[in-house]
Amino acid sequence: MQSKIKITRTLALFAAISLPFLVLANADFKQGEVIVQGKVSEKDGFTVLRYYPNANITVVQVSPGKELKKVKNLRQKGKSAHVNVSVSKSSVPNDPLISVQWQWANINAEQAWQLNTGANTTVAVLDTGIASAPSDGVNCLTLPHNVYNTSAFPEDGDGHGTHVSGTIAQTANNNVGAVGLAFDACVMPVKVLDDSGSGGMAEIAEGIYYAVNNGAHVINMSLGTNARYNITSDPVLDVALDYAYSEGVVVVAASGNDGNRKNLSYPASYPSVISVGATDYNNSVTSYSNKSNLLDIVAPGGDMNADRNGDGLGDGILQETRVDGTWGYYLFQGTSMASPHVAALSAMLISHRTATTPDEVKQALTESATDLYSSGHDKTSGYGLINSIDALNWQQGVTTPPPPGDGCTDNDGDGVCYENGDCDDNNSSIFPGANDRRGKKGRDNIDNDCNGIIDG
Repeated sequence: MQSKIKITRTLALFAAISLPFLVLANADFKQGEVIVQGKVSEKDGFTVLRYYPNANITVVQVSPGKELKKVKNLRQKGKSAHVNVSVSKSSVPNDPLISVQWQWANINAEQAWQLNTGANTTVAVLDTGIASAPSDGVNCLTLPHNVYNTSAFPEDGDGHGTHVSGTIAQTANNNVGAVGLAFDACVMPVKVLDDSGSGGMAEIAEGIYYAVNNGAHVINMSLGTNARYNITSDPVLDVALDYAYSEGVVVVAASGNDGNRKNLSYPASYPSVISVGATDYNNSVTSYSNKSNLLDIVAPGGDMNADRNGDGLGDGILQETRVDGTWGYYLFQGTSMASPHVAALSAMLISHRTATTPDEVKQALTESATDLYSSGHDKTSGYGLINSIDALNWQQGVTTPPPPGDGCTDNDGDGVCYENGDCDDNNSSIFPGANDRRGKKGRDNIDNDCNGIIDG
């Protein structure tokens, strides 16, 4: 008999805030157009739409949907070519609580919003459901489903699923509350966890099949087993995950909040799933976030025990939700909060036609990520912190070199330079992943992990 494994939401801590209460169009690049530096003609094999003599650039026609491929092809031939990015007079959503959402600056969201905001994509949120009658809410709600009662709305009696959905697609530009990353995407809420935040493999498998069969492009699962079980496979859920992958649906899952240094939660540990750990305001991986060689990437998950930006609030992830019957804008922390950032960015990649398959999306995310610790992959941060604008500009087979002269030098060789969170770059024993309990009787009078607390 198979033992029963408890699946729970990956939420670590939350708090509510009460605050009093900038516009962005969906600025994509122009379809069917590519810019070529210099003057070219039909004799060169181009269909010329416009030539601008002052800028000495030519706008040429390409098949819609083939813009990025054409740019890549022209660059390989030595030409300077670019997509024709659309611009608008607006650049930042006008939602007033965006100032509390520190994570957007950390992942370059504002630059990314000038390229894409997730239109024409659907993200299925397999969670505790979604609460009805919000004052702000997600921009687009589609095909809600409750696996426990298929005739009932997937009402969220916990608040977790609603918060996660907000990070993905909270309504923007309505002068109310907060904003989601892919705010023009649709959310498909699928209730697979009960109102205590627990569920089983059967419910999650059913939710995956429902999402795939009803047109989801991305599935987010801010849930998982305890990492101590070291589960990487399940006979029921594996089949559903394989089905999603075979149908071209991107699956994203939270790595878990157990503070484990070797294992991830399942299903994040499954090969076809993009596993997501959590970072704080300083872009350091949080102590609760599970670490493993199976970790793919990290995203903002928050740290309610710190106020590093000095705004008087814990550095959690802010979204609207309903907790114990009360609507509000709540600060949560956890890998549950990190995972929907990656799901939302995946939707933006698909919407922008940067990547379309699960493998392409994963490659775009990991190759464009910002390294946090050792160069390349490491078990603490995976391939690094998601970078929204670089991900949207990613091209398969094209590697963008890092900017020169950033002034960040790893003096002590621990894989982290001072500006990226190492509070003493001349001592390799002092780094954000270190344990404060060092030295004789666990006291060494040094802040090993750079959390502002000195042992003594």
